[in-house]
Amino acid sequence: APLARDLKRHPGASLIIAGEQQPPLVHALAHAMNHALGNVGETVRYTEPVEANPIQQTESLRELVSDMQAGSLDTLLVLGGNPAFTASADLGFVDALAKVKLRVHLSLYQDETSALCHWHIPEAHFLESWSDSRAYDGTVTILQPLIAPLYGGKTAHEMLASLTSQPDQSSYEIVRGYWQQHYPGAPSSGSKTAVPQASAAFEQFWRKSLHDGIVAGTALPPKSVTLAGRPALPPQSDGKTGLDIVFRPDPYIHDGQFANNGWLQELPKPHTRLTWDNAALISPATAERLGLGNEEVVELQYEGRKLEAPVWILPGQPNDSVTLHLGYGRLRTGRVGRGAGFNTYAIRTAGAPWFGFGLQLSKTGRRYQLACTQHHHSMEGRNPVRAGTLEEYHKHPEFVREMGEEASQSLSMYPPRKNEGNAWGMTIDLSSCTGCNACTIACQSENNIAVVGKEQVI
Repeated sequence: APLARDLKRHPGASLIIAGEQQPPLVHALAHAMNHALGNVGETVRYTEPVEANPIQQTESLRELVSDMQAGSLDTLLVLGGNPAFTASADLGFVDALAKVKLRVHLSLYQDETSALCHWHIPEAHFLESWSDSRAYDGTVTILQPLIAPLYGGKTAHEMLASLTSQPDQSSYEIVRGYWQQHYPGAPSSGSKTAVPQASAAFEQFWRKSLHDGIVAGTALPPKSVTLAGRPALPPQSDGKTGLDIVFRPDPYIHDGQFANNGWLQELPKPHTRLTWDNAALISPATAERLGLGNEEVVELQYEGRKLEAPVWILPGQPNDSVTLHLGYGRLRTGRVGRGAGFNTYAIRTAGAPWFGFGLQLSKTGRRYQLACTQHHHSMEGRNPVRAGTLEEYHKHPEFVREMGEEASQSLSMYPPRKNEGNAWGMTIDLSSCTGCNACTIACQSENNIAVVGKEQVI
Protein backbone atom coordinates (compact mmCIF):
# COMPACT_ATOMS: atom_id res chain seq x y z
CA ALA A 1 0.00 0.00 0.00
CA PRO A 2 2.76 2.58 0.77
CA LEU A 3 4.43 1.77 -2.55
CA ALA A 4 1.14 2.19 -4.45
CA ARG A 5 0.52 5.54 -2.79
CA ASP A 6 4.02 6.71 -3.61
CA LEU A 7 3.61 5.76 -7.27
CA LYS A 8 0.25 7.56 -7.52
CA ARG A 9 1.71 10.73 -5.99
CA HIS A 10 4.42 10.88 -8.69
CA PRO A 11 2.72 10.42 -12.08
CA GLY A 12 5.10 10.11 -15.00
CA ALA A 13 8.14 9.75 -12.74
CA SER A 14 8.18 5.98 -12.21
CA LEU A 15 8.87 2.93 -14.32
CA ILE A 16 7.41 -0.58 -14.09
CA ILE A 17 9.70 -3.21 -15.61
CA ALA A 18 8.88 -6.89 -16.15
CA GLY A 19 11.75 -9.35 -16.27
CA GLU A 20 12.58 -10.57 -19.76
CA GLN A 21 11.94 -14.16 -18.66
CA GLN A 22 8.36 -13.39 -17.64
CA PRO A 23 5.42 -14.56 -19.81
CA PRO A 24 3.41 -12.19 -22.06
CA LEU A 25 0.71 -11.70 -19.42
CA VAL A 26 3.18 -10.18 -16.94
CA HIS A 27 4.54 -7.85 -19.64
CA ALA A 28 0.96 -6.83 -20.51
CA LEU A 29 0.33 -6.01 -16.85
CA ALA A 30 3.52 -3.92 -16.74
CA HIS A 31 2.38 -1.97 -19.82
CA ALA A 32 -1.04 -1.39 -18.25
CA MET A 33 0.53 -0.15 -15.01
CA ASN A 34 2.86 2.23 -16.85
CA HIS A 35 -0.16 3.57 -18.76
CA ALA A 36 -2.16 4.06 -15.56
CA LEU A 37 0.76 5.85 -13.89
CA GLY A 38 1.23 8.30 -16.79
CA ASN A 39 4.68 6.96 -17.63
CA VAL A 40 4.07 6.60 -21.37
CA GLY A 41 5.88 9.42 -23.14
CA GLU A 42 7.86 10.25 -20.00
CA THR A 43 9.88 7.29 -18.75
CA VAL A 44 8.48 4.85 -21.33
CA ARG A 45 8.82 5.19 -25.11
CA TYR A 46 7.47 2.76 -27.70
CA THR A 47 9.13 2.10 -31.06
CA GLU A 48 9.04 -0.48 -33.81
CA PRO A 49 10.70 -3.76 -32.77
CA VAL A 50 14.50 -3.70 -32.93
CA GLU A 51 14.45 -7.28 -34.22
CA ALA A 52 14.40 -7.28 -38.02
CA ASN A 53 11.94 -10.15 -38.29
CA PRO A 54 10.18 -10.54 -34.91
CA ILE A 55 8.82 -14.03 -34.45
CA GLN A 56 7.84 -16.37 -31.64
CA GLN A 57 11.17 -18.16 -31.50
CA THR A 58 10.05 -21.31 -29.71
CA GLU A 59 7.23 -21.87 -32.19
CA SER A 60 9.62 -21.20 -35.08
CA LEU A 61 11.98 -23.86 -33.73
CA ARG A 62 9.06 -26.23 -33.27
CA GLU A 63 8.10 -25.70 -36.92
CA LEU A 64 11.68 -26.40 -38.00
CA VAL A 65 11.75 -29.65 -36.00
CA SER A 66 8.47 -30.69 -37.61
CA ASP A 67 9.93 -30.10 -41.08
CA MET A 68 13.06 -32.07 -40.18
CA GLN A 69 11.02 -34.98 -38.83
CA ALA A 70 8.99 -35.03 -42.03
CA GLY A 71 12.18 -35.33 -44.08
CA SER A 72 11.39 -32.19 -46.05
CA LEU A 73 14.77 -30.51 -45.40
CA ASP A 74 17.71 -31.31 -47.64
CA THR A 75 20.19 -28.87 -46.05
CA LEU A 76 20.32 -27.22 -42.63
CA LEU A 77 22.75 -24.45 -41.72
CA VAL A 78 23.16 -23.84 -37.98
CA LEU A 79 24.80 -20.44 -37.53
CA GLY A 80 26.25 -20.40 -34.02
CA GLY A 81 24.50 -21.73 -30.95
CA ASN A 82 24.25 -25.33 -29.77
CA PRO A 83 20.61 -26.43 -30.19
CA ALA A 84 21.43 -30.11 -29.76
CA PHE A 85 22.21 -29.23 -26.13
CA THR A 86 20.02 -26.20 -25.38
CA ALA A 87 16.78 -26.95 -27.25
CA SER A 88 13.78 -27.79 -25.05
CA ALA A 89 13.62 -31.46 -24.15
CA ASP A 90 10.11 -31.97 -25.54
CA LEU A 91 10.95 -30.67 -29.05
CA GLY A 92 12.98 -33.72 -30.09
CA PHE A 93 15.59 -31.65 -31.93
CA VAL A 94 18.38 -34.26 -31.83
CA ASP A 95 16.27 -37.08 -33.31
CA ALA A 96 14.87 -34.78 -36.00
CA LEU A 97 18.32 -33.48 -36.94
CA ALA A 98 19.43 -36.97 -37.95
CA LYS A 99 16.83 -36.94 -40.77
CA VAL A 100 18.37 -33.94 -42.56
CA LYS A 101 20.51 -34.99 -45.55
CA LEU A 102 23.20 -32.30 -45.19
CA ARG A 103 23.94 -30.68 -41.83
CA VAL A 104 26.42 -27.79 -41.50
CA HIS A 105 27.38 -26.08 -38.23
CA LEU A 106 29.17 -22.72 -37.99
CA SER A 107 30.40 -22.46 -34.42
CA LEU A 108 33.22 -21.27 -32.18
CA TYR A 109 33.48 -24.73 -30.65
CA GLN A 110 33.11 -28.36 -31.65
CA ASP A 111 30.17 -29.12 -29.41
CA GLU A 112 27.16 -31.43 -29.16
CA THR A 113 25.60 -29.97 -32.32
CA SER A 114 28.87 -30.21 -34.28
CA ALA A 115 29.10 -33.92 -33.45
CA LEU A 116 25.77 -34.49 -35.22
CA CYS A 117 26.61 -32.45 -38.33
CA HIS A 118 28.49 -33.46 -41.47
CA TRP A 119 30.48 -30.23 -41.58
CA HIS A 120 31.82 -28.07 -38.76
CA ILE A 121 33.02 -24.64 -39.92
CA PRO A 122 35.11 -22.60 -37.44
CA GLU A 123 33.36 -19.34 -36.61
CA ALA A 124 35.22 -16.07 -36.24
CA HIS A 125 34.98 -14.61 -32.75
CA PHE A 126 33.06 -11.31 -32.52
CA LEU A 127 36.36 -9.59 -31.69
CA GLU A 128 37.65 -10.84 -35.08
CA SER A 129 34.60 -9.78 -37.08
CA TRP A 130 33.04 -6.88 -38.92
CA SER A 131 29.31 -6.58 -38.37
CA ASP A 132 26.63 -4.15 -37.22
CA SER A 133 24.05 -4.16 -34.45
CA ARG A 134 21.17 -2.19 -33.00
CA ALA A 135 20.73 -0.91 -29.45
CA TYR A 136 17.35 -1.08 -27.71
CA ASP A 137 16.35 2.33 -29.08
CA GLY A 138 17.30 1.28 -32.61
CA THR A 139 20.62 3.13 -32.81
CA VAL A 140 23.05 1.26 -35.06
CA THR A 141 26.71 0.67 -34.29
CA ILE A 142 29.21 -0.76 -36.73
CA LEU A 143 31.21 -3.47 -35.01
CA GLN A 144 34.93 -3.38 -35.72
CA PRO A 145 37.34 -6.25 -35.10
CA LEU A 146 40.24 -5.89 -32.70
CA ILE A 147 42.36 -8.61 -34.31
CA ALA A 148 42.50 -10.61 -37.51
CA PRO A 149 41.00 -14.14 -37.27
CA LEU A 150 43.52 -16.35 -35.47
CA TYR A 151 42.31 -19.67 -36.90
CA GLY A 152 40.80 -18.74 -40.25
CA GLY A 153 37.28 -18.48 -38.83
CA LYS A 154 34.33 -17.28 -40.89
CA THR A 155 31.53 -14.94 -39.86
CA ALA A 156 27.83 -15.61 -40.40
CA HIS A 157 27.92 -12.88 -43.08
CA GLU A 158 30.66 -14.71 -44.98
CA MET A 159 28.91 -18.06 -44.55
CA LEU A 160 25.71 -16.75 -46.13
CA ALA A 161 27.64 -14.87 -48.83
CA SER A 162 29.23 -18.17 -49.88
CA LEU A 163 25.77 -19.26 -51.05
CA THR A 164 25.29 -16.19 -53.28
CA SER A 165 26.84 -14.92 -56.48
CA GLN A 166 29.60 -13.19 -54.47
CA PRO A 167 31.07 -16.01 -52.37
CA ASP A 168 34.49 -14.42 -51.85
CA GLN A 169 33.38 -11.27 -50.05
CA SER A 170 34.95 -10.57 -46.66
CA SER A 171 32.85 -9.44 -43.70
CA TYR A 172 34.34 -5.96 -44.10
CA GLU A 173 33.23 -5.77 -47.73
CA ILE A 174 29.77 -7.09 -46.87
CA VAL A 175 29.12 -4.62 -44.04
CA ARG A 176 30.65 -1.66 -45.86
CA GLY A 177 28.77 -2.54 -49.05
CA TYR A 178 25.44 -2.66 -47.20
CA TRP A 179 25.92 0.79 -45.71
CA GLN A 180 27.19 2.13 -48.99
CA GLN A 181 23.76 1.34 -50.38
CA HIS A 182 21.74 2.47 -47.35
CA TYR A 183 23.52 5.46 -45.86
CA PRO A 184 21.71 8.83 -46.00
CA GLY A 185 22.24 10.21 -49.46
CA ALA A 186 22.88 6.88 -51.17
CA PRO A 187 21.41 6.57 -54.69
CA SER A 188 17.95 4.98 -54.65
CA SER A 189 18.48 3.02 -57.86
CA GLY A 190 21.06 0.52 -58.97
CA SER A 191 21.92 -3.10 -58.36
CA LYS A 192 21.41 -4.48 -54.89
CA THR A 193 24.26 -6.95 -55.31
CA ALA A 194 26.97 -4.87 -56.91
CA VAL A 195 28.69 -2.44 -54.56
CA PRO A 196 28.77 1.08 -56.07
CA GLN A 197 31.94 3.11 -56.20
CA ALA A 198 32.52 4.86 -52.89
CA SER A 199 31.84 8.59 -53.00
CA ALA A 200 33.55 11.23 -50.92
CA ALA A 201 30.30 11.75 -48.99
CA PHE A 202 30.04 8.06 -48.13
CA GLU A 203 33.68 7.89 -47.12
CA GLN A 204 33.11 10.75 -44.70
CA PHE A 205 29.94 9.07 -43.37
CA TRP A 206 31.76 5.73 -42.97
CA ARG A 207 34.76 7.18 -41.14
CA LYS A 208 32.59 9.31 -38.85
CA SER A 209 30.38 6.33 -37.95
CA LEU A 210 33.43 4.23 -37.10
CA HIS A 211 34.97 7.08 -35.10
CA ASP A 212 31.80 7.96 -33.15
CA GLY A 213 30.76 4.36 -32.54
CA ILE A 214 27.19 4.95 -33.77
CA VAL A 215 25.47 5.63 -37.08
CA ALA A 216 23.86 9.04 -36.64
CA GLY A 217 20.10 9.30 -37.13
CA THR A 218 19.35 5.57 -36.84
CA ALA A 219 17.36 5.67 -33.57
CA LEU A 220 13.81 4.50 -34.16
CA PRO A 221 11.12 7.21 -33.89
CA PRO A 222 8.62 6.91 -31.02
CA LYS A 223 5.20 5.43 -31.74
CA SER A 224 1.90 6.52 -30.29
CA VAL A 225 0.11 3.61 -28.63
CA THR A 226 -3.11 3.20 -26.66
CA LEU A 227 -4.10 0.64 -24.06
CA ALA A 228 -6.45 -1.86 -25.69
CA GLY A 229 -7.96 -3.09 -22.43
CA ARG A 230 -7.25 -4.72 -19.10
CA PRO A 231 -5.21 -7.95 -19.37
CA ALA A 232 -7.26 -11.02 -18.50
CA LEU A 233 -5.88 -12.74 -15.42
CA PRO A 234 -5.64 -16.56 -15.44
CA PRO A 235 -7.07 -18.75 -12.67
CA GLN A 236 -5.07 -18.66 -9.45
CA SER A 237 -4.43 -22.40 -9.55
CA ASP A 238 -4.29 -24.93 -12.39
CA GLY A 239 -4.75 -27.87 -10.06
CA LYS A 240 -1.12 -29.00 -10.08
CA THR A 241 0.51 -30.05 -6.83
CA GLY A 242 4.16 -30.07 -5.89
CA LEU A 243 6.94 -27.50 -5.95
CA ASP A 244 7.64 -24.60 -8.27
CA ILE A 245 10.54 -25.11 -10.67
CA VAL A 246 12.68 -22.19 -11.84
CA PHE A 247 15.30 -22.27 -14.61
CA ARG A 248 18.02 -19.63 -14.84
CA PRO A 249 21.17 -19.25 -16.96
CA ASP A 250 24.28 -19.87 -14.93
CA PRO A 251 25.79 -16.53 -13.82
CA TYR A 252 29.18 -17.41 -15.33
CA ILE A 253 28.96 -20.14 -17.96
CA HIS A 254 25.54 -18.82 -19.13
CA ASP A 255 23.73 -21.44 -21.24
CA GLY A 256 26.81 -23.67 -21.29
CA GLN A 257 28.82 -21.95 -24.00
CA PHE A 258 31.55 -20.98 -21.50
CA ALA A 259 31.67 -24.34 -19.72
CA ASN A 260 35.24 -25.03 -20.89
CA ASN A 261 36.59 -21.83 -19.31
CA GLY A 262 38.42 -22.97 -16.18
CA TRP A 263 38.60 -19.47 -14.71
CA LEU A 264 34.81 -19.15 -14.81
CA GLN A 265 34.35 -22.64 -13.40
CA GLU A 266 36.68 -21.76 -10.52
CA LEU A 267 34.89 -18.48 -9.77
CA PRO A 268 32.50 -18.87 -6.80
CA LYS A 269 28.85 -18.36 -7.72
CA PRO A 270 26.96 -15.43 -6.21
CA HIS A 271 25.13 -16.35 -2.97
CA THR A 272 25.90 -20.08 -3.10
CA ARG A 273 29.73 -19.76 -3.44
CA LEU A 274 29.70 -23.05 -5.35
CA THR A 275 32.34 -23.84 -7.98
CA TRP A 276 32.54 -26.41 -10.80
CA ASP A 277 28.97 -27.58 -10.31
CA ASN A 278 25.32 -26.58 -10.27
CA ALA A 279 22.80 -27.74 -7.70
CA ALA A 280 19.08 -27.82 -6.94
CA LEU A 281 18.64 -24.74 -4.75
CA ILE A 282 16.00 -24.89 -2.02
CA SER A 283 15.16 -22.74 1.00
CA PRO A 284 16.00 -23.71 4.60
CA ALA A 285 12.30 -24.09 5.46
CA THR A 286 11.65 -26.38 2.48
CA ALA A 287 14.77 -28.41 3.29
CA GLU A 288 13.59 -28.86 6.87
CA ARG A 289 10.09 -29.86 5.78
CA LEU A 290 11.44 -32.45 3.34
CA GLY A 291 14.22 -33.62 5.67
CA LEU A 292 17.02 -32.68 3.27
CA GLY A 293 20.57 -31.51 3.86
CA ASN A 294 23.29 -30.07 1.65
CA GLU A 295 24.73 -32.44 -0.98
CA GLU A 296 21.92 -35.00 -0.72
CA VAL A 297 21.02 -36.27 -4.18
CA VAL A 298 17.33 -36.05 -5.08
CA GLU A 299 15.29 -37.14 -8.07
CA LEU A 300 13.41 -34.31 -9.77
CA GLN A 301 10.30 -35.33 -11.74
CA TYR A 302 8.70 -32.76 -14.01
CA GLU A 303 6.34 -33.13 -16.97
CA GLY A 304 7.12 -36.85 -17.26
CA ARG A 305 10.90 -36.38 -17.21
CA LYS A 306 13.41 -37.21 -14.48
CA LEU A 307 16.73 -35.78 -13.38
CA GLU A 308 19.00 -36.43 -10.40
CA ALA A 309 20.82 -33.54 -8.75
CA PRO A 310 22.40 -32.61 -5.41
CA VAL A 311 20.59 -30.22 -3.09
CA TRP A 312 22.04 -26.94 -1.85
CA ILE A 313 20.23 -24.99 0.87
CA LEU A 314 20.20 -21.26 0.14
CA PRO A 315 18.89 -18.61 2.56
CA GLY A 316 16.70 -16.18 0.63
CA GLN A 317 15.40 -18.82 -1.77
CA PRO A 318 11.55 -18.71 -1.87
CA ASN A 319 9.88 -21.55 -0.02
CA ASP A 320 8.43 -24.49 -1.96
CA SER A 321 10.46 -23.71 -5.07
CA VAL A 322 13.58 -25.22 -6.64
CA THR A 323 15.97 -23.17 -8.77
CA LEU A 324 18.07 -24.97 -11.39
CA HIS A 325 20.89 -23.32 -13.32
CA LEU A 326 21.42 -24.16 -16.98
CA GLY A 327 24.67 -24.86 -18.80
CA TYR A 328 26.14 -27.84 -16.95
CA GLY A 329 26.24 -31.52 -17.80
CA ARG A 330 28.05 -30.91 -21.11
CA LEU A 331 29.24 -34.01 -22.98
CA ARG A 332 31.34 -32.34 -25.68
CA THR A 333 33.02 -29.13 -24.57
CA GLY A 334 36.71 -29.83 -23.95
CA ARG A 335 38.50 -31.45 -21.04
CA VAL A 336 37.81 -28.62 -18.56
CA GLY A 337 34.03 -28.47 -18.73
CA ARG A 338 33.10 -31.96 -19.93
CA GLY A 339 31.00 -33.85 -17.40
CA ALA A 340 30.85 -31.07 -14.79
CA GLY A 341 27.46 -30.75 -13.08
CA PHE A 342 24.11 -32.03 -14.31
CA ASN A 343 22.10 -31.16 -17.41
CA THR A 344 18.93 -29.29 -16.41
CA TYR A 345 17.91 -28.96 -20.06
CA ALA A 346 16.83 -32.61 -19.76
CA ILE A 347 13.61 -31.57 -17.95
CA ARG A 348 13.14 -28.08 -19.44
CA THR A 349 10.17 -27.87 -21.79
CA ALA A 350 9.07 -25.35 -24.40
CA GLY A 351 5.90 -24.65 -22.43
CA ALA A 352 7.82 -23.68 -19.29
CA PRO A 353 11.23 -22.38 -20.39
CA TRP A 354 11.80 -20.32 -17.23
CA PHE A 355 9.45 -21.53 -14.54
CA GLY A 356 6.62 -23.95 -14.01
CA PHE A 357 4.56 -25.81 -11.41
CA GLY A 358 4.13 -29.39 -10.33
CA LEU A 359 7.72 -30.47 -9.64
CA GLN A 360 7.99 -33.65 -7.58
CA LEU A 361 11.08 -34.28 -5.48
CA SER A 362 12.15 -37.54 -3.85
CA LYS A 363 15.24 -38.76 -2.00
CA THR A 364 17.71 -41.21 -3.53
CA GLY A 365 19.75 -41.94 -0.41
CA ARG A 366 22.98 -40.90 -2.09
CA ARG A 367 25.28 -37.90 -1.64
CA TYR A 368 27.35 -35.82 -4.06
CA GLN A 369 30.29 -33.74 -2.89
CA LEU A 370 30.11 -30.08 -3.92
CA ALA A 371 33.00 -27.60 -3.85
CA CYS A 372 32.04 -24.48 -1.88
CA THR A 373 34.42 -21.67 -0.98
CA GLN A 374 32.37 -20.31 1.93
CA HIS A 375 29.18 -21.27 3.70
CA HIS A 376 26.40 -18.77 4.12
CA HIS A 377 26.70 -16.57 7.23
CA SER A 378 30.18 -17.97 7.90
CA MET A 379 32.51 -15.11 8.91
CA GLU A 380 35.33 -17.31 10.30
CA GLY A 381 35.24 -15.50 13.65
CA ARG A 382 35.37 -12.02 12.12
CA ASN A 383 33.21 -9.06 13.03
CA PRO A 384 32.89 -6.99 9.84
CA VAL A 385 30.17 -4.88 11.50
CA ARG A 386 30.81 -3.81 15.09
CA ALA A 387 28.11 -2.05 17.10
CA GLY A 388 27.51 -0.89 20.62
CA THR A 389 25.64 1.70 22.65
CA LEU A 390 26.97 5.03 23.87
CA GLU A 391 26.69 3.71 27.41
CA GLU A 392 28.90 0.74 26.51
CA TYR A 393 31.43 3.08 24.95
CA HIS A 394 31.62 5.24 28.08
CA LYS A 395 32.13 2.19 30.25
CA HIS A 396 34.65 0.51 27.96
CA PRO A 397 36.01 2.71 25.11
CA GLU A 398 38.17 -0.10 23.67
CA PHE A 399 35.31 -2.57 23.12
CA VAL A 400 35.33 -2.02 19.33
CA ARG A 401 39.04 -2.79 19.02
CA GLU A 402 38.64 -5.93 21.06
CA MET A 403 36.00 -7.14 18.61
CA GLY A 404 38.61 -7.08 15.85
CA GLU A 405 39.43 -10.04 13.68
CA GLU A 406 41.34 -12.92 15.18
CA ALA A 407 42.65 -14.94 12.25
CA SER A 408 42.25 -18.67 12.77
CA GLN A 409 45.33 -20.80 12.18
CA SER A 410 43.14 -23.50 10.66
CA LEU A 411 42.02 -21.35 7.72
CA SER A 412 45.15 -22.10 5.65
CA MET A 413 46.42 -25.49 4.53
CA TYR A 414 49.98 -24.10 4.49
CA PRO A 415 52.29 -23.89 7.52
CA PRO A 416 53.05 -20.44 8.99
CA ARG A 417 55.61 -18.53 6.94
CA LYS A 418 57.38 -15.30 7.72
CA ASN A 419 57.17 -12.83 4.84
CA GLU A 420 60.24 -10.70 4.31
CA GLY A 421 60.56 -7.94 1.75
CA ASN A 422 58.01 -7.12 -0.93
CA ALA A 423 55.00 -9.33 -1.52
CA TRP A 424 52.24 -9.45 -4.09
CA GLY A 425 49.16 -7.56 -2.97
CA MET A 426 45.93 -6.03 -4.18
CA THR A 427 43.87 -3.05 -3.10
CA ILE A 428 40.16 -2.90 -3.94
CA ASP A 429 38.12 0.30 -3.77
CA LEU A 430 34.79 -1.21 -2.68
CA SER A 431 33.00 2.09 -3.31
CA SER A 432 33.78 1.61 -7.02
CA CYS A 433 33.14 -2.13 -7.14
CA THR A 434 30.78 -3.32 -9.90
CA GLY A 435 30.95 -7.00 -8.96
CA CYS A 436 32.99 -8.01 -12.01
CA ASN A 437 35.01 -10.52 -9.92
CA ALA A 438 38.24 -9.70 -11.75
CA CYS A 439 40.00 -9.35 -8.38
CA THR A 440 38.92 -12.85 -7.35
CA ILE A 441 40.24 -14.39 -10.55
CA ALA A 442 43.45 -12.34 -10.28
CA CYS A 443 44.10 -13.77 -6.81
CA GLN A 444 43.39 -17.30 -8.01
CA SER A 445 45.69 -16.96 -11.01
CA GLU A 446 48.48 -15.64 -8.76
CA ASN A 447 48.07 -18.54 -6.36
CA ASN A 448 48.06 -21.07 -9.20
CA ILE A 449 51.46 -19.98 -10.54
CA ALA A 450 54.60 -21.65 -9.23
CA VAL A 451 58.13 -20.62 -10.16
CA VAL A 452 60.42 -23.60 -10.70
CA GLY A 453 64.02 -22.60 -11.47
CA LYS A 454 63.81 -20.20 -14.39
CA GLU A 455 60.52 -21.55 -15.67
CA GLN A 456 57.10 -20.29 -14.71
CA VAL A 457 54.62 -23.13 -14.57
CA ILE A 458 50.83 -22.73 -14.31
